[in-house]
Order: sequence, then structure tokens, then C-alpha cells
Amino acid sequence: MLETMLTENNGILKTADAIAAGITKDAFYQFVKNAGLEKAAHGIYIAPDALTDEMYLLQAQFLKAVYSHEAALYLHDLAEREPTPLTVTVAASYNSSRLLKKGVKVYYAKKEWYELGITQIASPGGHSIKVYDLERTICDIVRRSSDMDVAVFNYAVKEYVKRKDKDYARLSHYAAVLNMERKIREKIGVLF
Repeated sequence: MLETMLTENNGILKTADAIAAGITKDAFYQFVKNAGLEKAAHGIYIAPDALTDEMYLLQAQFLKAVYSHEAALYLHDLAEREPTPLTVTVAASYNSSRLLKKGVKVYYAKKEWYELGITQIASPGGHSIKVYDLERTICDIVRRSSDMDVAVFNYAVKEYVKRKDKDYARLSHYAAVLNMERKIREKIGVLF
């Protein structure tokens, strides 16, 4: 069973998943040792031949972190290169000291805004991770446009406007909820 779980998760195995499947800790750790798995983080083990999926591993350690801003642009193909550092959003009350120690750029959202637009997407390594959807990502970068590289911002907006899967109604809804309709109109222009 553990071999199947390891294969299905592209060479990554979590202690919590094994226990949830009814496998004892002793049996799990014996499998980890026999299979030569390496500890990637607390409760997360990877096969020596597995490709490292940094985005998945980070989110597996920090379940409340949602990829946002530059990281979300990258995941939605609205960026020309992978972001450095990775960017996430957490609820304002979240203790992000461990994330910051890992070099992650952390944004904070009001509790009522935190869950707005969360979706699942495949990481570069093929694992399911949480990220804000296209429209929430556009709202986030417009809100922080003065802190962003102008070329990154302009590329993202230009590519978003070209997308067939864009949803102007959703963007308008998010802009209203986030109290930024005017700013969206100014930065995006043609939307309203």
C-alpha cells in the first residue's frame, strides 16, 4: 500500500497520509528506512530518485499558505519566469515566522478575504496545491502594483486580458468585495 501511495504522489510520502490509510507508525518508518526515503521536512519523505517539488513540499508543511502574487502568476502562466522568493498569503492572525525563516515572502489577508478565490492547481512537479484563481491574483497584483517590477506587472495584465478563460464578472465581484473597483479600473482599463 505504501509503495502505491509513493508512486501516486510522485515519490513523496507523508506520515499523516499513511496513518490516515490505517498504517501504523512502526510499519511506516520501517518502509521509509527500507525504501531509502529521505526526510524532506517534518512528516514528509521523498524517494531519492524523485524530482524535488519545492512548491508542494512548502505547502505540505504550511497548510494555511496559499500561493499568491508572483507565485500565482507563475502557476497561472502569467509570468515569464519562476518567482524568487516564493510568495504566499495567509490569514492576518497566522504566525508566519517559520515561513519567513525559509525565505518565503508572506502577505497577510483579512480573515474574510483570505478564502476568496482559493483553488487547486497542479504544481510544476504534478502535485495538487492551493493557489488563488486568476481573478483573485489580478486583484492582488493590482493592490500591490507599486511594490512590483513594472515589467512583471505589465506582462501579467497583458497576458490575462488575452486569456480565453478570464472571467470579468468574477474579477468585478472580487474587486467589489476587496474594495478596489476604482484601482482595478485604473490599472486594467477596459474591463468595466
